[in-house]
Amino acid sequence: MIFRTTIIGIVFCIACSSTKSPSTPDAHTADAFPSTCGHPGDPGNELGIGKFCTSFGDCSTTQAAPLCSIIGDSTTHFCTKTCTSGGSADQCGTATMCVCNGSNQCGCTPNVCLGP
Repeated sequence: MIFRTTIIGIVFCIACSSTKSPSTPDAHTADAFPSTCGHPGDPGNELGIGKFCTSFGDCSTTQAAPLCSIIGDSTTHFCTKTCTSGGSADQCGTATMCVCNGSNQCGCTPNVCLGP
């Protein structure tokens, strides 16, 4: 019983420790996030397309844009959705375009990612 209480106390102390884990990013490192498109703080459009993400879970609040672009390009970080080439002009919302790759896989992409 004493051994069990000691173990529980140690686990509690470790969990409450104020020492930052090496994997926890500092606030200032977010500003230097390497990305060709999509940056911390990007809110996305009215559908959520363009919202910054680093994983699929980050897009869970954007029901219209549930995918993170990292699935197709690990250097991009924005919420998106599939679209249809030649589909309606508003399928991706404001300030975006439906862009397709060579395999005719299409996704909504923020205009700022497409260059001049």
